[in-house]
Amino acid sequence: MTTLIIVMAMTIISLLVSHACYRLYKLNKQQTAKIVSLQSQLAVLCAGAVGTDERIVRFEQTLHKLKEQQHTLDLGTNTQQGYDHAIRLARKGASINQLIDNCNLSDEEAHLISRLHSRDYQTMTQDLH
Repeated sequence: MTTLIIVMAMTIISLLVSHACYRLYKLNKQQTAKIVSLQSQLAVLCAGAVGTDERIVRFEQTLHKLKEQQHTLDLGTNTQQGYDHAIRLARKGASINQLIDNCNLSDEEAHLISRLHSRDYQTMTQDLH
């Protein structure tokens, strides 16, 4: 009878161990499948990141070019606004020194604007015609 109890106990233990092994085998298979899936997703993300990096670099280069162009345009606009202001002052009768000081013009630029746009010069040319 003891042998029968021992055999039954061994059978139950064997069944429990085999059931535990089967569950561990299934869990291992599920985890392996999940790892493979995550690895493929990671590979796709890395490939996308490389493409994104290249696009970001191109975007930054384009942005830098646009900033340079905008800066160039701003410089031209500021210069034009300075000339417009100098012309208005010359028409109001400002002196050459005032044009140089107020509008950041060179001596030659101030003389030219004064000759072309000052009241005295316009009056003289109208008298000649």
